[in-house]
Amino acid sequence: MSNTEDEKTPKEIETGVSPASLENSCFSKEWILQLNQQEQITYFICLICKQVAKNPIEMNCAQHQDSNESLIVGTNCLKQFLSMNPNSCPVQPHNGCLHTPNRAVQLQIGDLRVMCPRQFQQDSQTTTREQQPEEEGNGK
Repeated sequence: MSNTEDEKTPKEIETGVSPASLENSCFSKEWILQLNQQEQITYFICLICKQVAKNPIEMNCAQHQDSNESLIVGTNCLKQFLSMNPNSCPVQPHNGCLHTPNRAVQLQIGDLRVMCPRQFQQDSQTTTREQQPEEEGNGK
């Protein structure tokens, strides 16, 4: 019998989140906005987690027919929401909410340019190292 605590990676212990759950979560706006403008992602924001929706689902409730906003949620966020709030709506409390995958939004999200988080971190570290000698020289 194995102990699941012993099998956790250092990252899981630090954040409390397993890598598999991060893979299923929506996309971080922080990384997407490195190479895109805010206006490009406005209609792709998940109503639940406020990040860019991964595998977007469109909410199609009769109660929201007059809404001017994009009613998009990420698939994993919606599953988690519905597991805690069965047959409810993430926009406002009511039952009988309808939702369907939105292929057009998925294609648009797929067309966004993104920077690899590791590349961004490496670039940031390089910039920091280059600035340190200048700062030390200015202090003398």
